[in-house]
Amino acid sequence: MADADGDLLVLLLDLALLRPDSAAASALDVAPAEILTQILAFVNAYTMLSSRNCLAVFAGGRNMCHLLHLGLGEGAAAAAGGGGGGAWGANGGAHDEDEDMGVGGGLDGGHGASVFPAAAVHGRLSELIARCSAAERADPGRPPPPASFALSGALSRALCLIHRLQTARQHHPMLQPDSQPAGGGAASATSSSGRAGGGASSAAGGRRDRVLVLYGSSDSPMQYIPVMNAIFSAQRAQVALDAVVLGAEDSSFLQQAAHLSGGLYFRPTSGRGLLGVLLNNFVADTGTRGQLDAAQALGVDFRASCFCHKFVIETGYVCSVCLSIFCRPSAACSTCGTEFGGAGAGTGAGPGGG
Repeated sequence: MADADGDLLVLLLDLALLRPDSAAASALDVAPAEILTQILAFVNAYTMLSSRNCLAVFAGGRNMCHLLHLGLGEGAAAAAGGGGGGAWGANGGAHDEDEDMGVGGGLDGGHGASVFPAAAVHGRLSELIARCSAAERADPGRPPPPASFALSGALSRALCLIHRLQTARQHHPMLQPDSQPAGGGAASATSSSGRAGGGASSAAGGRRDRVLVLYGSSDSPMQYIPVMNAIFSAQRAQVALDAVVLGAEDSSFLQQAAHLSGGLYFRPTSGRGLLGVLLNNFVADTGTRGQLDAAQALGVDFRASCFCHKFVIETGYVCSVCLSIFCRPSAACSTCGTEFGGAGAGTGAGPGGG
């Protein structure tokens, strides 16, 4: 259970949801300020559920992603008090761009600092939005950037952070959610090591680290390859990718991410019901919510984007060596250089084959 063992959640927030001209907010007839209020209420509810819960919050836009908050819960404070702070400082520091958001080393190890994180998240988020607005005003002749989200970069940063924390658990027993007092037996050691490594033991226990994406942009076909690479990395690391899409249409990327990683995907029909969706489906850990009845929409859009023009296609040509996808036939694969021989010579691979 999450209240006894703790949970790790990385929240990725699309800043397009909070723009005054947010298309997602307009489509759902809700003000961006109301969306933010519901998100902050969820952040507080999640950390209040257990003092051992770990929460990281990233916010990003078209070409950036910043860490706004990183609270490691009660276990991290105990580890730091036991002399583990040196290792955290050496291996846990955030990227330089995060220090601009006031996160410093990226680790809020103190227990009291992470009980009610909404105020800190709101302050750093306001600072980030003000910085973005100032950059737009500095160049008034430049057209406003399109409402898009660097999804691939955000997922990569989230997975790197999760891997860093998993590695830290191996060196700090107090940070392992399943840790028990000495003499707890081999079963306890096996459970903790499996949880830290993200292996089969974690899957068997039903509780996994999670990434929750709050998305308000349209999918960019240019991101198809890096996004799929991030999804496969999360699948390999036993990390569940959850998504809540606020907009007029579904996200094919996030549908596939949730399907392949064992996460949940929701697209609320009302922006005012966002908090209910978050509390009912994402405040509990994966082991607990496995016992709940989550009403998932049927159907996943598995269409791919071609590697040559980034078009979304239903039928294409696939290289039998590197599995690159193309919308038009060719004599050789532009990715790996393989020449297509036999019946495909001069025309490339046939539809669905190499």
